Amino acid sequence: MIEFYKMDDFLKLELPQIPSLLGDNLIVPEGRVIIYGSPGTFKSFATMHLCWALAGSDEWLGYEVHANIPTLYLQAEIVPKMMQARGLKVKSNFRDNENLHYAYIRDFILSGQKAWEEEVEVVEKTQAKFIFFDPMSNIMAGSELDDAAVRNFLHNLDRITVKTGAGVGLVHHSRKESFNRDGSTNFTGAEDLRGHSSINGWADTIIRLRRPRTVAGVIEMTWEKVRHNEEPTDKWLRFDNESGILKLSESDPILLVSELLRDGPKSRAVVDEMLTKQAGLGERRAINTRMSLEEKNVIEMYKDPVDKRRTMVRMKED
Repeated sequence: MIEFYKMDDFLKLELPQIPSLLGDNLIVPEGRVIIYGSPGTFKSFATMHLCWALAGSDEWLGYEVHANIPTLYLQAEIVPKMMQARGLKVKSNFRDNENLHYAYIRDFILSGQKAWEEEVEVVEKTQAKFIFFDPMSNIMAGSELDDAAVRNFLHNLDRITVKTGAGVGLVHHSRKESFNRDGSTNFTGAEDLRGHSSINGWADTIIRLRRPRTVAGVIEMTWEKVRHNEEPTDKWLRFDNESGILKLSESDPILLVSELLRDGPKSRAVVDEMLTKQAGLGERRAINTRMSLEEKNVIEMYKDPVDKRRTMVRMKED
């Protein structure tokens, strides 16, 4: 039965605050999360790291983990021997963790009542409060472009959450990338998520990982969708082979701008030039990055009180 209110009555309700598992409501209990990108963007490494963090750490890539929860990582592509080698590297960053569970599900397809019951059973046995399927394409029956197939698949995921109270995460792929003349990626946000548009609509949180063509060794992380808060500023990451996890890159624009402005404001032209030279951005991308940092309240711009024709940039005060 659909519960309804008079609008005036609804506006008077004292609704509970939504608790957060990661950052400022970036990931919430019973949430739906997608991590996606093209091949070679370390999606699986990032997801395994996130699972480890949710299960037993206090942060993930600089975002605070507010509560540790039993987490289940279901891998349908990487064979157990390779997974074990990766896991041993990642574990070196963490203490022993009985909250994190893993299963290899290469031949599992989430289709039909029997498969759904099998998934519910493992969630209940592990008491998992978040499940990550990696990758989505290996466990879905039918085409990612077929409306009925996708909606049936997402409905089964929702049924798992309703039955168990566990949130669901998917690792997925992007569409084929195209590039602008300055080397920047020509993409349109959620439209680059491969498959039917309802996949985007289903998610509460969408994280994109990609490689900027102009900066070697960098993985750019973009929060393309955050249903329960504003999207945070992009981060530039690098893969650390020794530890098996992504870490904040020394080329991250926020780090570079913070360092430049540490001793005081600089002109807008100086900031753009630094982003072009040190971050390896094209002219247009440098300007867009600076504008994005202003939009996210990392920096602020103002007119030079001495020379009104010059725009200055400074760090935004809390």
